[in-house]
Amino acid sequence: MLNKTIDTILILFLYITLLPVFAEHDYIEHEHASELEVNKPVNTDDMVVLPGEAVIIVHGIVCSFCAQGITRNLSKLPFINQTKYINGVKVEIEKQKVTIAIKPDSVLDLHQVFKSILKGGYEPVEAYLSDSSGNITVHKADGL
Repeated sequence: MLNKTIDTILILFLYITLLPVFAEHDYIEHEHASELEVNKPVNTDDMVVLPGEAVIIVHGIVCSFCAQGITRNLSKLPFINQTKYINGVKVEIEKQKVTIAIKPDSVLDLHQVFKSILKGGYEPVEAYLSDSSGNITVHKADGL
């Protein structure tokens, strides 16, 4: 009986102490992010958008957990080419840029992309797309 009690206490102790380690990261609030990091201006002078990709500026990306959440949400979209990058998504934390690969013969739905980013608790600002001639167009995420 004593061994069973000790085992129960040990299991309870391990459960309580290890649970936070395995808990899912909260993608909406980041106490470790200062306001300046979250809303820092992005340099778009050197913006490169390859054919079959879109580059989205996203405020609020401050850590690798943020990047994982954004990647997880965006990679579920039907037009994402999961054979490139990490499941079709490349997140640059320092630049607050997200590059998504688009499947050939698919139509990019920017509204869905912006909604997916918002769902994770981040703020999509604008998306950059390149046409077949290499001209880059900017699409604001305002009004979502």
